Amino acid sequence: MTDPSITDQSQTLVPLLKRAGAVIESEIRGASMGDTLVSGTRIRIRCGTGADYVNGTVIAFLGRNGLVGHRIVGTGRDRRGREFLLTRGDGTPIPDPPIDAERVLGEVIEWQDGEAWRPIRGAPPGTLLGRSVAAVTLMLIRGLLAVDAHLAARTAALLTKLSRRLPPRGLSS
Repeated sequence: MTDPSITDQSQTLVPLLKRAGAVIESEIRGASMGDTLVSGTRIRIRCGTGADYVNGTVIAFLGRNGLVGHRIVGTGRDRRGREFLLTRGDGTPIPDPPIDAERVLGEVIEWQDGEAWRPIRGAPPGTLLGRSVAAVTLMLIRGLLAVDAHLAARTAALLTKLSRRLPPRGLSS
């Protein structure tokens, strides 16, 4: 399920980068990764197929508005048996819409700290409330995915939109 907003150029370039196993650099924009990768941080992405990524791996994938770097928090299958990755930024309890592995560019392997490059840290523990909300919303999206992939994607997008309207309540550490 390729997102129609992904440009033709990206659809051509991404498979080439993945096959080559290229390492590319990019810059984080936005606060969705919380303190793990703050806005403006330079990152390195090892392009690849994504077949071996496990929970906790930070990946870069093609989202609606460009490249997204988020952590894998699970997998799920739709009613046809297609597998999807479930991802979420470290700074939010709401998972992203489920993504096809074909949209994964690769693993985010390092971030730049001054002149040095550092490995990506594990997810911060967060608060009990934040972990609880994250677990419930992940179960909801996984359950909806089993019914209908589009319904799961629309629900995740709606929850994200709603969460942005709420005041911060200390959901992350």
